[in-house]
Amino acid sequence: MNVTQIISEVQNLTKINITQSDLSRIWNCGRGNVSYLAKANSDITIDRIKMVEDFYKIKLSGGIVQDSSNQECVSVIYRPNVYLSAGYGIEVYDEEAETILLDKKLFVTDRGIRINPANCEVVTVSGNSMSPEYKHGDRVIIDHSVTTFSDGHIFAFRYNGECFMKEVCVIGKRIKCIPLNKEYEPFFIEPEEEVTIFGRILPRIRL
Repeated sequence: MNVTQIISEVQNLTKINITQSDLSRIWNCGRGNVSYLAKANSDITIDRIKMVEDFYKIKLSGGIVQDSSNQECVSVIYRPNVYLSAGYGIEVYDEEAETILLDKKLFVTDRGIRINPANCEVVTVSGNSMSPEYKHGDRVIIDHSVTTFSDGHIFAFRYNGECFMKEVCVIGKRIKCIPLNKEYEPFFIEPEEEVTIFGRILPRIRL
């Protein structure tokens, strides 16, 4: 459920003409934040949907997560305004955190190894250098417990002041950062250069 859908459904249920400014007051955030979410067609978290429901005393149709009564779900941190570049690099400009519920099945690897959701966060992909596997606007899960680069895995990391999402190949002490989109060139992180590893991207999961 996005901003436009929320406004439309509230108006249908209450017959009140609400605006993005009304949502910004309910969510206690800037008008620009709501405008950005609307332009990006972003799904709104269950926490914010619940705030609208409580304010207008109504029940909306749903959001990007399942109901909290579902025992097959786990709570995970979601940072709606944190972006990982699948292009040429982008800075994290807003680290506001919310909570969403996700299916427990997402946190089990192909080998049956369980991943602790408490170590994970959800952020958004910006750019298309990791397509077709990850496209612009996809939400991905970062496992913060993995803090060392390993061959063939996709990692989230900060390099040269910008935040990237790339497949990595360890070549001696150098790190080759590989885009999946062949239109983009790989780049190297040299041993003397500073890099901060946020974690490993859980494979084949797009939200």
